[in-house]
Order: sequence, then structure tokens, then C-alpha cells
Amino acid sequence: MKKRTKTILGVVAVIVIAAIVIPMYISRQHTTFRAEVTDHMSMLDTLDILIIKKIPTTDPYDQEEVTIKDPQEIRKMLKLAKDIELRRVKQIDISERSEGTPYYYDWQLLTKKEDRFTEGFGITFYNEHAVSIYSGYKTRDKLENYEITNDFNLSEVERLFTNLKEGKK
Repeated sequence: MKKRTKTILGVVAVIVIAAIVIPMYISRQHTTFRAEVTDHMSMLDTLDILIIKKIPTTDPYDQEEVTIKDPQEIRKMLKLAKDIELRRVKQIDISERSEGTPYYYDWQLLTKKEDRFTEGFGITFYNEHAVSIYSGYKTRDKLENYEITNDFNLSEVERLFTNLKEGKK
């Protein structure tokens, strides 16, 4: 009788642990841009600089760059990406989906944490399906690769980049 009771308790414990751990694991795989970047900024943080680079896939040294120092303009750019839904992946394969995408965009965002130190984020939009996010606040796994699971229009990033570039001249 004791052995049967222990076996039943063991099976119940395994089922309970699995019921808790599996949904937690699955929920960690699906996230949003907001959860990965903007939710880590507090009200006391100030948006310092956003550097946007348009990098050709054929020649990474022939890049164009725009620097934004106005916090309102930075917020406008971040709003563009705030509703992107992401799924964490180990590696991203940008080759097959990059057909017809001659550029990728690299955003480098610096925020001042309560005017004491600067923290950085790096966001690389490879195409409409793949993005990498570097988070300076993390102590490990600073670079994460994601697949974009909802509709994201990279041409909107192109349009805003072109407007900023022309407005700068």
C-alpha cells in the first residue's frame, strides 16, 4: 500500500510540475518588441540618442547613417515597432527571406538611466521576418534572435529613414 501511494504521489507531482513549467517555457518563447525594449525603460529614463544605419547586404561598409537626438523623434521611431510580435529562435536564416531586400537596418538606442549611466539597445531589422535585439541591461544572453510573427512593413522604416535623411540635409 505504501509503495502504491508513493507512486501515485510521484506521478501527481510530475504532472503538476509539468503543468506549471511547460506554459512558462512556451510563454517565454513568444514576446513583443515592447516587452523586450521599451518596458525596460522607467519614467525617469531619458532617451538620449538613436542612431539608425541603413546597411546594404552586399557591402556592409557602404552604409548610410542618421542620428536622432530629439526624444520626441526617438519615441516616434519606437512607436513604429512597439506592436511587433516576436518568437525567440536560436538562429535566424535571413538568406531565404531576404530576396528583394537589399538593405537591413541597425538601430542603436542609448538611454540615460536616471541621469547616472547610459544603457544601450541594439535592434537589427534584417527583413520583414527577422530581427535581433541586443539588450545592454542583461547580464547574459545579451543578443537574442527573433522571428517576427505578425505583419511588419519594413518599407515604413525605409520611408521614415529617407524622411529623416532628407530633413537632415
